[in-house]
Order: sequence, then structure tokens, then C-alpha cells
Amino acid sequence: MSDTEEKSPGVRPALVRGRTAVDAFTAKWLSQGNITWAEETATDLLLMAVHPELSYVSFNRYEEARIGSDWLWWFVDSASHEAFGVLVQAKNLKKGQRWHIDYNYKNGDQLGSLLRAADLLRVPAVYALYCGDPVYRQELWCDQTHDGVMCTHHPRAGVSVLPAMLAAYLNGLYPKDLAAASLHAAVPLEDLATWEGQPWFHAGVVRDDAVRDLLTRPQHGARLVARRLLKILTDYRARQYAVATDHLQSRLDLDDAVFTGGIPDDRGHYLRPHFPHVLRGMRRSLPPYVRETLETHRPPQGPEFRDLAGMAVALIP
Repeated sequence: MSDTEEKSPGVRPALVRGRTAVDAFTAKWLSQGNITWAEETATDLLLMAVHPELSYVSFNRYEEARIGSDWLWWFVDSASHEAFGVLVQAKNLKKGQRWHIDYNYKNGDQLGSLLRAADLLRVPAVYALYCGDPVYRQELWCDQTHDGVMCTHHPRAGVSVLPAMLAAYLNGLYPKDLAAASLHAAVPLEDLATWEGQPWFHAGVVRDDAVRDLLTRPQHGARLVARRLLKILTDYRARQYAVATDHLQSRLDLDDAVFTGGIPDDRGHYLRPHFPHVLRGMRRSLPPYVRETLETHRPPQGPEFRDLAGMAVALIP
């Protein structure tokens, strides 16, 4: 057992419960002759299965017909009280004449709306990919592997997480093999709370000591989740043929930001620089509106919250 798993005994098992609940639902739904499943139903089952380690409040979903189902998730370190927020939108892996994940829904407006909403909330945007169980995925061809197991057969891939900026990049790069590319690039939901065992370092220049420590030292809690998303993006950034601009530095104008300066401003072929996009979600404490929402079960007020389907908080021991 890794150091992180010892420090976070309840989080990973809870996420495993959530993923297996979704796997069971999709398998049963398809066995009854249905073609696909409702993303909203899968999300509801996921959240119910991870409770009480993850608390959640569901809002009125009158906006879903326009934008989809956006959930604001916060991971909180119970020791330091630091919090990391992400805006999550669910997407199904679908098979028809070909396998696909529809990031271009409504001519791409949904993806654009997701990123704009994340900008307003000052958190990164990610997709939760509902990929069905291994039986459902067995005909999807992908010769890539995770932990020595082919992506399509990986037992933990049923609920996977993919940064929205990477989804947009893959959408342009692999128009015919987008489903396989997304499945390979994403990480299983439960792996967000797992330390991989080996430190890694961004290929470019990271001058700030705090950011450097985040990348090179073992992390747990909220910082581990932030670090995991950064790793996905930097791994793919290293493959892009674009001039590195890591010498450019960003600052975050957030009063409660953990990382305020010395943030690499390189963007490669992404829509925007990936370090500021992720690290803006790392806060010194849980925002007050989140605590109020959990207490009142009412959505927070303000235009930045109008498209949220709900809010969830995971407390990491």
C-alpha cells in the first residue's frame, strides 16, 4: 500500500464503489435491449454509491437541455483544509456505426460552455467518461495499455476522468479514433486519489519552489488530485510539436489561491495554458459558498452558478 493510500483510506474505496455501481447499472441497462444509458442517471448512482465519504447536493436541472449536466466537485484535505475544485461534465462512450464520444454536441457549444463556466468558477474543467463495463468495450479497438492491460479491457475504465482541454485537443487530432484516444488518455476515477509511486517532473522549466514541490514530492489530499490532472496534461503536452514557453510565468489573482505566482504559462496546442487552468482550482480552504450549499441544500446565487446540476465535496483524511 502506498503512502497516499494509507493517508486516504476512505476515498479510493468510495470511488471504487461509485465506479462499480455505474458499471453494474450500464451492464444491466444494456442487457435489457437498450442502446445507451442516461448520463444523469449514471451520475446519480455514482454519487449515491460514494456517500458518505463524498457529500453532495443536487440542484434543479432546468438548464440541462441547454448545456448538459455540470457538477462542481471539491476535494478537501482534512489536515491542511486545502481544497481543490473541478467542474465535471458527464459523457457517454457510445457505439453505433463507429465508436464515439460527442464533444461536438450542439456544434461544439457544449464544450465551449463548459470551459467558460470553469473560467467563471476559477476551476479546471474535466469530463467524467462513462465507458460501460469491459464486455461493452470489448469491440472497441485500441492497442494501448494501462498497467499492462489494454485500455478497452481495463477493469477500472468504466468511469474515467479526462481534462476538457485535452478532450478538445484530441477531438481535433483523432476525429475518427476519438473514442479510443480518449479512453487511453483518461484515468480511472479512483486513480485520482492514488500516488503512482514515482515522482515526475515537467519537461520545461519550473522556477517556483512551491510548484516544483507539487510536481516532485509525494502528495496526498487535494494536492494529489491537482497533481494527477496536471500529469495527464503535461504528458500530452510533451508530445506536441510546439515551441515551449515555460520561461513565461503566470500569476493568479485569487485571494485564497495556494499557488499565486511562478506558474508556467506554456500552452502548447491546448486552448489555453494548462498550469494556470489547473492550479487556479487549488485553494487554501473550501470556499464559503460550498459550506453554505451543503448546509442549506440550496444552489448558490450568481451567474457563475446558473448551469450547475449540483455540488459534491470529498473529505480526504
